[in-house]
Amino acid sequence: MNSQASPATSMQPLQPANVIPGEKLDFGTLGVRDESLTALITDSLRPNCEAVNKIAAPRSTVVCTMAGELVNEVTADLEARLPRVDRINRKSAESLDAWAMDIVGWTGHCDSDPGQLRDYDIVECFESFLLFVAHHAKAYFGKQIAAGLLESEGCRLILPITCMKEEPESFDFYGTDCNYPNTSECGMFPLDSSVENHTTPAPLRVVAVVEVGESHEELFHEMQRLAVRTTRVYANQHNRRFAWGLTVTGSYIHAYVFGPDVLWTSNEINMASASGRHEFISLLVDWSLCSVDGLGFDPSMRYVLDDNVGGPYLEIDIHEMDENASHVNKHTYYSKRCVGAATDLIGCHPRYFAASTGLESMDRPSVLIKDVWMPSESDSADNRSSILDLHAALEGTGELEGKISQIVSAGSVYLCQGGTFVKDTTASAFPDLATASLHISGSQFRQYKRTVTRWGGNVISVASDPNQVVVAIADAMAAHNAAYVKCKILHGNISNRAILFQETANGVTGVLADFDYAAPVSDAGTAKIKSPEHVLFQSIRRLENAETPCTRLDDWESLLYVICVVGAIGFSQMERDEFAAGRSGRRYIKSWNSHRALKASRERCREMSKPLFYNFLHDNIRHMPLHRLAMDILESLFHHEWCSEEQSREYALNDITLRDTIEDEIVAKLLSIVERHKQEALAALGDKESTTAVVAEESDGPLRKRNRDETPATSPMATRSKARL
Repeated sequence: MNSQASPATSMQPLQPANVIPGEKLDFGTLGVRDESLTALITDSLRPNCEAVNKIAAPRSTVVCTMAGELVNEVTADLEARLPRVDRINRKSAESLDAWAMDIVGWTGHCDSDPGQLRDYDIVECFESFLLFVAHHAKAYFGKQIAAGLLESEGCRLILPITCMKEEPESFDFYGTDCNYPNTSECGMFPLDSSVENHTTPAPLRVVAVVEVGESHEELFHEMQRLAVRTTRVYANQHNRRFAWGLTVTGSYIHAYVFGPDVLWTSNEINMASASGRHEFISLLVDWSLCSVDGLGFDPSMRYVLDDNVGGPYLEIDIHEMDENASHVNKHTYYSKRCVGAATDLIGCHPRYFAASTGLESMDRPSVLIKDVWMPSESDSADNRSSILDLHAALEGTGELEGKISQIVSAGSVYLCQGGTFVKDTTASAFPDLATASLHISGSQFRQYKRTVTRWGGNVISVASDPNQVVVAIADAMAAHNAAYVKCKILHGNISNRAILFQETANGVTGVLADFDYAAPVSDAGTAKIKSPEHVLFQSIRRLENAETPCTRLDDWESLLYVICVVGAIGFSQMERDEFAAGRSGRRYIKSWNSHRALKASRERCREMSKPLFYNFLHDNIRHMPLHRLAMDILESLFHHEWCSEEQSREYALNDITLRDTIEDEIVAKLLSIVERHKQEALAALGDKESTTAVVAEESDGPLRKRNRDETPATSPMATRSKARL
């Protein structure tokens, strides 16, 4: 579907998106330890930013005037009710008075006496405040719509989201700890929603998660919990550009904006004062009237509920500027499946979608769409031309045909603001926050970009057999080497989402994808790669110094960590459940995922010694194909025959002079290793197919007793045992 893009309309997310089983157990859900979470918040926090509340301010002058009128109306009514509610009988009170009773009980609470209100009491009072504002907003918006001054799509109600504690399995889509008494969520709902009897859970409608503490001294603790729950919101809301959050500690509220690299927080809002209540009412009204991009949602990615096509799906727009740069062309794709969620709090938030060009073909994806907050100096268009050159260079090389993802489209995501299309960047998303006065470095300015490649299969994280992963790795790394040798391009971003596998008529094949960070190779054989997307897979040297030029061996080291993570997660639901519960390699690998790169590098230096690494493999990777492959790669990278144990240790501590001089020899050995393991994996997969055929033949034919003279090596039972090994 091709058309010139029109101004975006305000579309509401409707239902949870379908996710491949096991995807939520991907590396992004490893989480962080308490000390790492503390470091993450400390490093990214920008406190007391007055401009935070302005992010959601409506852009239209007319709508801003309406917002001001509504704020004054709500404030006047609330302040008039508060002094007299203590004289009203609660049982006979109307809704507004009952909510006002809760509000006065909360806002009159003295922080010096934290025992007066418990956290769950504050939650109830906070939600009453939301309902009070929403009641006025519904009536006011109705009048403006009737007068033709406002469109129903341009406004919404901000209501507390009710948790369904009797259905814990629904929490998976919430992604938040809503079964705890001191948590809440602010959600957006259409005007026809009931304010008084609102009971419908709606995970994709969450605007902000809320953490509540009894006193102001609990602020940092609640901030940590807020960070964890917001990470889960990113994992569930696939159209989220940035996220809002609130902490309520005693009678104080702080608003938060989670950007790709920075966490901004507002000045404290004192709900015990009339000015503080007015300020918070203003924020709620702005959330009710702003465009969806002001709430942190992406207008170019819309959830649609349609039972005729089997449930909810996503419309995803790809923008391309025309040759004259006069207008933006839009191509719309359709997806029912996210194959890689954005599961980190800070970073580029990469997402992957299996998509098609038509509604009727969503179950047969033709493209893989990736969107990501790229560093502003990166240019996807340059990468696109490089990869097209790479395809041309590899054309006719039969063994590499289809082993590198083919780019269909790449470019920036555009927002329509006042009829004008602007690139979606951190500067346009946070115009009042992205300033030098707030200590934001150049690397923290990002562009929101989207890349479309031809469908090359699923990410290896969701494979059902370790042998499939081994084959995919061998094919992908052969393509990785061909890109380096034939086209002088270094990938630079190896992760478990950069390696795909697909099952074809000719068997399992692997594909190398994710060339967003690829860069040309210099005469010295290195490439200047921007900081990769995932700390978990970065090499020790890159963690020590991100400005260090990247070599092929850095990518091979990243591959080693990919094998460890995929192997530790496992291939059955039972293994993935154990990993999620922390009973397998999760605790070990979490030490590699530190927010602070130097800390992560020190952990890896220690763990790359043979005894410790072997213990990890023995305890956490039960599948021998990956176990053996990881050990062989480790020995070639850190303990090879050209380098003594002491010298390899020096490499791990960032002295790589010796290993760089023999890079070609090491890469050649690594390629032969993965090719050997690939042949073993193909044989194992072939044995499994033979076993399946034998079982099918036996089930179709008459039962027979196995001959006692039949040798164990050729018996059907022996074949099955061999396949299991």
